[in-house]
Amino acid sequence: MRLIGYTRVSPIEQEYNTSLPDQERKIKAYCQAFDYELVAVVREVTAGTKKDVGTRPEFNKALDMLRQDEADGIVALKLDRLVRNAKDVLLLVDDVLKPLNKNLILLDVEVDTSTPTQKMILTMMAAVAQLEAGMNRERIQGEKRAKLEKDAYAYGSPTFAQKTVNGEIVPDQDELDAIEAIRRQHQSGKSFQAIAAWMNLNGYKTERGSQWQANSVKRVVDRFN
Repeated sequence: MRLIGYTRVSPIEQEYNTSLPDQERKIKAYCQAFDYELVAVVREVTAGTKKDVGTRPEFNKALDMLRQDEADGIVALKLDRLVRNAKDVLLLVDDVLKPLNKNLILLDVEVDTSTPTQKMILTMMAAVAQLEAGMNRERIQGEKRAKLEKDAYAYGSPTFAQKTVNGEIVPDQDELDAIEAIRRQHQSGKSFQAIAAWMNLNGYKTERGSQWQANSVKRVVDRFN
């Protein structure tokens, strides 16, 4: 059997490990053990989300090779290297590979879609993978909610006049002083541009530590006045 090896890592995985060479090594060892011809290995660095599946250039290259009958199937290390849920894996097998009379092989579970039994196993595994992904999302959201309940900051950056200390949101006195200075200047009738110039001359900094502009002064006035 002629096979195309498909390897993939996300940008984050690529930063922290050497998964691509490891996947390729295992695919080559499998093909050698079963006397399969490995006609090509494609390497993808991209996220594994459902939205991303249809836009992977290397994956599409592998499918084009199958359509041109340059190989008899695709071999990958794991299901999650290809797709993330049961629907997508069944679409791949039934709508793409089966009409071409091509196979899908997954090494970690020894699944080969050339047999009906193995296809059933693949369907069950895809459903389990989808369930695990959903449970992981729920766990992460639960941890974030728990942090918020403890007044810990979990989303984005603290608002102006606040900062985090040991995971707790506390007032930022320097930024509170800046707000009060802007309010006094605004009440005296100065324009936003004039207030910005006064703030810069007196050493006040914005939330990002930059110079004040008329529009940044206006945002503070609109929010805190």
